[in-house]
Amino acid sequence: MGHNTKGVFLDDIRIPSDLTYYISKEEIDQYLLTDWTVIRSYQDFVTYISENGIPSIISFDHDLGINLDNTEAESGYDAVKYIVNLIIEQEHRVLPQVLCHSQNPVGKTNILSYWNNFIKSIDKG
Repeated sequence: MGHNTKGVFLDDIRIPSDLTYYISKEEIDQYLLTDWTVIRSYQDFVTYISENGIPSIISFDHDLGINLDNTEAESGYDAVKYIVNLIIEQEHRVLPQVLCHSQNPVGKTNILSYWNNFIKSIDKG
């Protein structure tokens, strides 16, 4: 499989080049070589996907800030669940590459575990 050059970067604050401060040299090239569409909120993510389809690569942040009513916003975990449900509903056969650049270690583990469990379920099915 070749290197994907288009992707969605879901993060409420950062841009991909910000990751050079905490992502390993082995991982950073993929972020620097990908043409990213930066999306700042869960709702904007859902809107983008509904208008453009599932991209070939998605990088998730877990914590996406707070809503206007001072409640915690939907997270990157909610976004990965949305993608999985959409793939199942649409019987989407081309799966995106999923990355997680979150600095929240529990959130990052949850996002990647959810995605990896989904992939395992497909392999068994």
